Amino acid sequence: MCVLAISFCSIPNAAHALAFRCDSFLIDVGMHKVEVLKKCGSPAMRDQRVERRRLGVSQSNSQQGAPIQYAHGQRQTSEYEQEIEIQIEEWVYNFGPQRFMQLLTFENGQLKKIQDLERGQ
Repeated sequence: MCVLAISFCSIPNAAHALAFRCDSFLIDVGMHKVEVLKKCGSPAMRDQRVERRRLGVSQSNSQQGAPIQYAHGQRQTSEYEQEIEIQIEEWVYNFGPQRFMQLLTFENGQLKKIQDLERGQ
């Protein structure tokens, strides 16, 4: 019974992926969209939007004294908040009925998330 529970826990979540293949090229999180386009070609679908996010800025205790940024919600030592615009692009690649379609999410040109969709057509 214990072995069965371990094997179910080791099955990866199919909804989110860290990488996938376009022909012989490995596409993974962190790549720039130009590199993905060069290796995979044009996506079947492309969507763009701008998202506004707030960043808190506080003083660093480092020797340089450079400000550090942290995600919104950690407001313990924030001196001020800055709103920034993030360019979001979502691309869908359809590799046919033998493979799952891939949804790629880019933020300011960098691949941040890869999701498996239903099988292609």
